[in-house]
Amino acid sequence: MLFTSYEFVVFMLFLALPLRYAVPTKLVPLTLLVLSYGFYLSWSVPYTVLLAAMTLASYGIAKLMSPSANINARSGAVGTPQVMARPRARKKLILALGVAGLLALLSYFKYSNFVLSQLHVDKKLDVVLPLGISFFVFEMISYLVDVYRGTPPAKSLVQYFVYIAYFPHLIAGPIVRANELLPQLERPRKFDGAMAAEGVFIALVGFVKKMVFADNFGLFADAVFKDPTNQPTFALWLGVLAYTGQIFCDFSGYTDIARGASLAMGIELPENFDYPYNSTSSTEFWRRWHMTLSRWLRDYLYISLGGNRGGKFATYRNLFLTMLLGGLWHGASWTFVAWGAWHGVLLALHKLFVDLTKKNKAFIWLRKNALYRALSWVTTFFVVVLGWVLFRAQKFDAAKVVLLGMFKWVPFVPTQASNELIFTGRALIVLALVHVLGGARVGLRAHRGMPPAARGVLWASMIAVCYLFAVGSPVFIYFQF
Repeated sequence: MLFTSYEFVVFMLFLALPLRYAVPTKLVPLTLLVLSYGFYLSWSVPYTVLLAAMTLASYGIAKLMSPSANINARSGAVGTPQVMARPRARKKLILALGVAGLLALLSYFKYSNFVLSQLHVDKKLDVVLPLGISFFVFEMISYLVDVYRGTPPAKSLVQYFVYIAYFPHLIAGPIVRANELLPQLERPRKFDGAMAAEGVFIALVGFVKKMVFADNFGLFADAVFKDPTNQPTFALWLGVLAYTGQIFCDFSGYTDIARGASLAMGIELPENFDYPYNSTSSTEFWRRWHMTLSRWLRDYLYISLGGNRGGKFATYRNLFLTMLLGGLWHGASWTFVAWGAWHGVLLALHKLFVDLTKKNKAFIWLRKNALYRALSWVTTFFVVVLGWVLFRAQKFDAAKVVLLGMFKWVPFVPTQASNELIFTGRALIVLALVHVLGGARVGLRAHRGMPPAARGVLWASMIAVCYLFAVGSPVFIYFQF
């Protein structure tokens, strides 16, 4: 059941929303659990069983690390001797086994055939990647680590099951922390018209991003990457920029639909994108792009590797390794690893530059200069765009052809395909303007101040635009991860 399908619209309008607000407050978590598992069941029964089994196992592992946490939480006691006396070594072993088991399952589904191909084994395993496994495995790991670090576990099995399987974020994020969702399940909100209206608007923004921009950009980008040889230089650049716009609109569009649908049901999910192409450094880019993944990598991988402890070299190394593994998380391909390494180098170099210049008065003044910031933005956008070539190309040979072609002049000759090129160029200009203006949340602020009738007209216009420009490409890019 894809977000851009009629089935999902029917599911939300005639089942999820009415049930959510019709049942008594105490039954909201159970209702959300039934809806979420029904949502996942529409894709696969066996993998729904797998999801339930993994959820139950991770819940039990957390209880083993803190078996009396529920009792303490209800009584108001924190850090009682019974909990504190549990040997730390045993808790660490339980955590290690739990995380290893989750990663083993993720690796089997995601990397087994990749490993076999690297070992030149002709036989391939008949493995289908469960939808959303990369995301819900990361949520289970974050939950286990948080409990290990002292956070009380979920107060009920139902609430934990909802936390993992909550359908808006189940398939492609955002990656939600337990402390972001569980408190909202403990005290479900009553219907709030303003919140529901804002949720509808945010979801419609997501539909526009996906159906109007991402899918149309994808048509042009796919054509360029499918046959990059002898493409005009201008067409190659436009194709790469089209993919740059596609992946942002596709993924942030999914997140907007997820956040909007959830907000309409009275539950807030964290933002995942903060207009990342406005960034003026690689560090800022990763604070704005896929923000929940960036925070996860920082809190559960970078810090576990040592973070900034151990000196400057160790910090640069840990930044690089974190992004290298982050690239591998995206898929079983060396191009993803190279993309992660590319951003790891960029982060390490930016951190080195900041360390060398942070006390220099000339650079302190320069950072406040508008021209310097403009050059920083151009540089950051340029290196991010180059990185997307690695991300999009399925093999290094294809990436090499595209990258070399971008810097080898081949004149553009108008053809019948020029109309597609012109359309793509205009759409990119529109997206760029919206991206810059969106940094001030102009659209959301304007929506909040509109009377109901004006909102209705706006919503209808957005729906009409989606169907006018839809090209029939409902699959989201991040479903493959």
